[in-house]
Amino acid sequence: MKIMIYAAFSWGCSTALAMAGCPPGSETVLACTAGGGAKALSVCIEGDAVRYTYGSPGAEPDLRLSEPVAQVAHQPWPGIGRAIWEATTFMNAGYAYEAWISTERNEDAVPEGGVNVLKGEAEVARITCDPGTATIGLWAVDDAKQARGICWDMETLKWGSCDQK
Repeated sequence: MKIMIYAAFSWGCSTALAMAGCPPGSETVLACTAGGGAKALSVCIEGDAVRYTYGSPGAEPDLRLSEPVAQVAHQPWPGIGRAIWEATTFMNAGYAYEAWISTERNEDAVPEGGVNVLKGEAEVARITCDPGTATIGLWAVDDAKQARGICWDMETLKWGSCDQK
């Protein structure tokens, strides 16, 4: 099951989203601006990879990270609570970049997202999408993993072969 939630409430927001979006032919997990539009953030599924980019809109990204779909750390929504959320984590030089998406379970909900940067257990930075700019693809990483025969086991809380279910 896949739901794409688009949040573009004015023509001004849609311009920001275009600069922060995923490339054609890829699938959006998260795309938004941050810092009042000064930065663009995206997490996209492109072929067999999940890619994270962050930087100034229209410029070469400050940071690009990529993990194979089969290996990327991903915490799916556990199915309870008022908010639907997921997190996908990229590792780079001892830092974890935990990209998260969230939306309330009502039709007026405004999707949210961002990245928490961790060094070990310590949070060293928190980047939150500008209000109203987040485009999120709930279950996109889950679906991509399942398409490769990798399923989430609710009992062990781990990814494993879909054949073992």
